[in-house]
Amino acid sequence: MGFPKIVRQTPVKHGTEVTLTVSTVQIARNYYDTVIFDDSADKRHNGMVLNGHEYEGRTFGPYVIDKSSTRVGTRAEAMEHHREALYAARTETPRASRAFVEQ
Repeated sequence: MGFPKIVRQTPVKHGTEVTLTVSTVQIARNYYDTVIFDDSADKRHNGMVLNGHEYEGRTFGPYVIDKSSTRVGTRAEAMEHHREALYAARTETPRASRAFVEQ
């Protein structure tokens, strides 16, 4: 089996356009990354933040679009992170990162 391998990719629509994609990729054995990509035509969400949330006592997020990833060691954990990142992408409005605002 060759790496990297796409485990799951889920497009997220806001209105009529696909604006974000949540992608989980297996990089190597026991190494999975989940990333949120900006698919808008003008890349207006690049570097913006989705806060994420707490679920069952665990914190998921924040997610910096096109800039950060969540690394875990098992497929089950990767799918949990994918679901939670997808929830954030569907329910939150991306906001400017303080790092970009302060510059």
